[in-house]
Amino acid sequence: MTKRKAILISNPKTGRYVSRRTTSVQDLSTYLQSVGVDVELFMTAGPGDAAEIAERATQNGIVDVIVAGGDGTINEAVQGLAGTNARLAIIPRGTANVLARELNLPLDGAQAAAVIAHGHSRRIHFGVAIDEANNTQRYFLLMAGIGLDASVVRRVRPSLKKHFGKGAFWFSGLSHLAKWNPRSFVLEIEGQVYNATFAAIGNAASYGGDLAITPRARLERAEFEICIIDTFSRLRYLSLLSFAMRSGMPRGKPDVRFLQASYVRAIGAAAVQVDGELIGHLPMRFEIAPHSLEVIVP
Repeated sequence: MTKRKAILISNPKTGRYVSRRTTSVQDLSTYLQSVGVDVELFMTAGPGDAAEIAERATQNGIVDVIVAGGDGTINEAVQGLAGTNARLAIIPRGTANVLARELNLPLDGAQAAAVIAHGHSRRIHFGVAIDEANNTQRYFLLMAGIGLDASVVRRVRPSLKKHFGKGAFWFSGLSHLAKWNPRSFVLEIEGQVYNATFAAIGNAASYGGDLAITPRARLERAEFEICIIDTFSRLRYLSLLSFAMRSGMPRGKPDVRFLQASYVRAIGAAAVQVDGELIGHLPMRFEIAPHSLEVIVP
């Protein structure tokens, strides 16, 4: 029987309890070898490594690129996979594992490896953020956020995230909101102009794992759900956050708007994050990428 050729990209610093990670990843690699997946293991050493490893693998004819890490490592790998025929496989080992949850992947490493061994897959769409200042682009699978959440991402210390996981974002977010001064920016969508102090451009329903901000976004749909908030009130943001944690961001409110579109342009001075990683400031364009991605799923 001919073995499937694959690489396994592992971020040894992702998530919590990192000292326990390296051996188990090697064990998972050994398991995949035993069930017919010819795996070569690569460890990342710093930012950008996952993208370079993934791109090099696809140029060498590797079809399956397995990522053992969190949403940030997966996002990096996708930068090297976009536009190729390679398939993405995931062993969730991050803080929130939002994409894995969206794909109904098991969070247990051994169970996730068993899914990879079976090799079933489906195609998903993803977005691309284009910085108009320098024309650089960044692909994203989950969402892009403009305003408050990007400011929070910028302030989350790696040590805090390591020790408290998702709690680090809540701690940083609430403390930042207490002194945050919202900045207004403008969104251009399908010929209309919208003022905002926060916008989420959702490619997936889950937002950070616990929040329902764009609950009608779907990975298999070539269209974003966009949540636009236009208020300068910190108390209003706290109220909206409580809705997002419970029943979802409310509809029909004067300062909250939902739209569906495949193209958004945003101008102003606000910061931007994609998939939990700060990427810069406006002006930027956000589009559905012209190519889809094949992902191994249960």
